[in-house]
Amino acid sequence: MMSQLSTVRQSRHQWQHKATQRAEQNRYWRKQLARVKHERDRATTARKEAQARLGQREAQSQGLAVQHKVDLVFLALQLL
Repeated sequence: MMSQLSTVRQSRHQWQHKATQRAEQNRYWRKQLARVKHERDRATTARKEAQARLGQREAQSQGLAVQHKVDLVFLALQLL
């Protein structure tokens, strides 16, 4: 038979081992999540920039002299 102290030590060792494994898994998934979020944010930024460039090119191809409605209204009011 194991003494009570030996049983407690064994139990504590198993608990520490489980806690260490759990912490390693948590660290791994936290790093993976941060990496994926960073890639997502970078892709979102690139997409928005590409859409903005596309919008500018379309506006230029249509020959619009004014890019925003506010500028158009201001120009119209100046001509009155």
